[in-house]
Amino acid sequence: MKVVVIESALQYDGLQLSSAFMDQHAPGEDDAVVLFVGEADVPVEHLVDREDAEAGAFIYSPSMAHAVVEHRGLELGEGVWRQRMLVRLAAQWINSRSGISVEVRGDDIYVGEGKLSVSVATNSSRGCLIHLGVNVEIEGVPVRAAGLRDLRIPATEFLQALARLYAEEMASAKHATSKVRSVL
Repeated sequence: MKVVVIESALQYDGLQLSSAFMDQHAPGEDDAVVLFVGEADVPVEHLVDREDAEAGAFIYSPSMAHAVVEHRGLELGEGVWRQRMLVRLAAQWINSRSGISVEVRGDDIYVGEGKLSVSVATNSSRGCLIHLGVNVEIEGVPVRAAGLRDLRIPATEFLQALARLYAEEMASAKHATSKVRSVL
């Protein structure tokens, strides 16, 4: 899995959840994850979650740690399972790093009643795309929220650890499929 870190701040507005964005920042034929930190301001018209869009929801955070993942040739159902693996790896790492109890509810991470993350998986013309955004700062967030800054976790440290853990998990799963024989 190719891992690309964008060093400069980059706003996430929902349009980064695209193969074009991945081609721009992680060109090639491999699965990839692109990591960056920046504001999240996703208007309702850019939401891919139909329930959220129909409810008139929007996403805002003054600063989030973002991971955009592309798996080529993957069906959405499998992509949702990988999204949930990504979220659980993030939660486990945050818990171990901070000592604070975190909880995964579906595909979101919570600290107490504060929502720490947003996440979505969707299909594209060539596979599946996943976005995980974890609040760094929470001022102005439209829901009860928690942030990495309050947990004393630097966003870049979190993103680098998450990318390593996820890439290792994907490599391990790929190896597991190659070491078995079929049965009748």
